[in-house]
Formats: sequence, structure tokens, C-alpha cells
Amino acid sequence: MHLNAVLLAPGSLNHIANTVKGYALAVGVAFAIWLAWQWWRSRQADTASERAVRAREAWARHQTLMLQMPELAEPMLGSLSSPIEVARYRIFVAALLATGDQILALEPSDQWRATLGRHLAPHASYLASNEFRAAGFTECSPAMQQVIATVTRSQGA
Repeated sequence: MHLNAVLLAPGSLNHIANTVKGYALAVGVAFAIWLAWQWWRSRQADTASERAVRAREAWARHQTLMLQMPELAEPMLGSLSSPIEVARYRIFVAALLATGDQILALEPSDQWRATLGRHLAPHASYLASNEFRAAGFTECSPAMQQVIATVTRSQGA
């Protein structure tokens, strides 16, 4: 036992070596934690960028649809005269809502809510109708339902 006391006495070479190893281990662990944190931050930034790109792609697809059917994107009240036009209109609004659901799932920002609200505003009377409330409203995500509620309240529909 006397030998161990001498080998581990403060100032002995073994004591100094053990102290250095302890500090080296602590520095190594701290560096590993820092590396993991840097990786996590980078991954979070990459994921956010990827989600933003996917949201913009979804919106671009819907804008293509709006260009193909501008009469449905900005409908005039009473301008839908045939059952086929009414069906096309319902499908167009359903596509807009599905796009909105996808966008808000990817990037639920106030900017996207405002953009979706502006594009839903021309459809406020349909969105407030009993027909839509009975079928289409329940298919929307809670985030999209909030946007619809905001639009229908602000339009007085």
C-alpha cells in the first residue's frame, strides 16, 4: 500500500500523467459534443432550406394551374353557369386547399398564411357555404382551417 501512496502522491510522475489524461479526456469529450452540436445545427439549417424549397415548388405547381384556369382563380359571382364549370371550380378550390395544406405542413410561416389568404379571398363565399363546410372543410388541416376562418371572417362571408 505504501508503494501506491508514493506513486499517486501529488507531484509524482504518475499523478501528473493521470491529471493530464483526465484533462485530455475532458477536452476530447467537449470537442465531440461541440462537433455533434455543429452537425445538428447544420442539419437543422439544411432541413429548413429543403422544406422551404419544397413549399415553393408546391406553390409553383399551383401557380401553373392558376395560369391554365385563370377564370377559376378569380371567379366572378354567378359566372359559373354549367354543372361542369361548378365541378371544375370545386376541384380548383380543393387543389388550392391541398396545396395550402402541403405548404403549411412544410413551412407554417405567417408569410405563407398571408399568401394563401390572399388567394383564398376570391373564394370566400364558397368557403363559407354550407356545402363546403359539410364536406371540404373537414378535409383540411387545422392550420388551413384557421386560414379559411380568417378569410371568411375578413370577407364577411
